[in-house]
Amino acid sequence: MERQAGEKATMGKTLDLGLRVELLSTDQHCHDISLGLYRQVVDETPRFTIHSYSRTSGVEERIAYLNEAMKTTLGLEEVTTAPAWLQFPCRRQHLRPLKRAFLDLCKLKTGTPLEAKPLTAFDKKAETDLTVVPLGNGSYRTTAASDNDKVARRVAALARGFVKLCEMEVIEGENHEFRFPCGQDHHALLAQMTYRAQNVRATMREQEQVAARGTLSAPSQQN
Repeated sequence: MERQAGEKATMGKTLDLGLRVELLSTDQHCHDISLGLYRQVVDETPRFTIHSYSRTSGVEERIAYLNEAMKTTLGLEEVTTAPAWLQFPCRRQHLRPLKRAFLDLCKLKTGTPLEAKPLTAFDKKAETDLTVVPLGNGSYRTTAASDNDKVARRVAALARGFVKLCEMEVIEGENHEFRFPCGQDHHALLAQMTYRAQNVRATMREQEQVAARGTLSAPSQQN
């Protein structure tokens, strides 16, 4: 669904937003507007911004809230020379989990309190807590509060879910250990993706459905 931006805004100004990498076609919390997540690469560093061509009242506040959500719950930071843009501290893109997290964050109503999630979450199938343990330098291990065959399967499944959804690497020779190729920690991003990693098959189906939906509306088609 990526495409070059550069569509004209309502004031006739051409926007240089780079590539649109994700789309929320209907924001139920802001007049059903469309929201796009865009990516540019500047000095070999990927950076991202959220944009809507709608000029409906409340759009600026909505985008400001979602930008804050991206910083608080995913660990992104503002680009100092371009505050409307965000980047990962490692200066890599981590595009797959970012796209998924963007859509999840758009489900939050503007004004909902924001905080990073913990690295421990209850797993219904295991009937116990599963924890992502940081090992340093972008490496992690999944563990559980109890130990039996069912729990062991869920611990392994969670590790595989992270590898698939977050584009991580398996650490060979180690049980349930994996790492970010960038070599830096991303605790907030992993914590935000834990629920999705626990339900990776459903998440992949949902992503396919979202990808098949419409395109970002031009200004003349939005209120």
